Amino acid sequence: MCAATVDIQPVLLPSWGMTMEEGTLTHWHVAEGAVVRAGDELVDIETSKISNTLEAHVAGVLRRRVGQVGSTYRCGALIGVIADPAVPDVAIDDFISAHDISAKAAPPAARTQAVEVGGVRLNILAAGAGKGRPTLLLHGLAGSLGNWALLQSLLAETRYVIAVDLPGHGDSSKHLSHITGFGAVAELLLLLLDELQIPRADLLAHSMGAPIALQMARRAPARVGTLGLIAPAHLGHPVTVTFVRDLIAARSRKQVMELLKQLFFEPQRASREMAEEMLKFRRIDGATEALMKYAEFLANEPSSACRELDGIARPVFVIWGNEDRIIAPVSPESLPRGVELTLIERAGHMPHVEQCTATLNEIVRRLASDQMPASQEQLT
Repeated sequence: MCAATVDIQPVLLPSWGMTMEEGTLTHWHVAEGAVVRAGDELVDIETSKISNTLEAHVAGVLRRRVGQVGSTYRCGALIGVIADPAVPDVAIDDFISAHDISAKAAPPAARTQAVEVGGVRLNILAAGAGKGRPTLLLHGLAGSLGNWALLQSLLAETRYVIAVDLPGHGDSSKHLSHITGFGAVAELLLLLLDELQIPRADLLAHSMGAPIALQMARRAPARVGTLGLIAPAHLGHPVTVTFVRDLIAARSRKQVMELLKQLFFEPQRASREMAEEMLKFRRIDGATEALMKYAEFLANEPSSACRELDGIARPVFVIWGNEDRIIAPVSPESLPRGVELTLIERAGHMPHVEQCTATLNEIVRRLASDQMPASQEQLT
């Protein structure tokens, strides 16, 4: 009887994104009866946005693999049980019987909303709370706010986080006749902060989002707190031109899948759902023309990010996947003094997707070092 009182820990299907409602198990890394340590990889889970690996949150023995490979479960569903080997099987069976395997009562996912600024409709997803500065997330070329799904959901546990579809991307307006460069995009995002009544925000910008974030910091330095650049374009090595050209020209799922594989150190991270999502947005009238316009900005605007960084009196950090094949990482010595570079192991151009935990830890550490309650923020 005493053994039955030993703690039994559920393994639940996590919520890895603000819009995630369910996930499909694709591979168990651990057999039933195997000893696991906290942090060990348990099971691969695929959603419509991302593929990721769930790690054990406690040490013990994986007594049951409740979730079946190939099956889809709601967030919060019981997919496994970890317990001490002394716990009798009947106690494990009772524990499973008392849990909702389908998680039908899972909370509803967050929803996107449209915000009109400067005659442009911007699609955003805002979530979380917290006493520190809000954080604005800017994706790269041909991406969408969905690229931040996992990172945003984790950041939103302690802060207010806004992901935005850049003009011409995702569900934002596609017709960009009056947008003449990254500076014009930056002005729209500053108007977005006005509309959301955010006096100052930290910026996390990926790839092409980096020169846009730098323009925001140049034009309105008082509006920007910490600036985090992930695999940034215009910072040292140029973007692989053939990749950009092929990405814009791709029309079939097979073509898109081959290109997406180049974004990752582990090509299997590129999922069919990612390709379908990109193609869905590509079919909207004006989407291809918008991407071509951004490609011109990348090619024609001067690659002066280092010079611009040198003049920014705000904390700046850079994160790069050490296996990035789209924009090769720069050396720490090439960056301005005070700009710290972190290379993420076993990651390509999307470290915030491929190695989310390691990337998140670096982001949180740097944001925490420059945070103050929002009520004390002064526009200086």
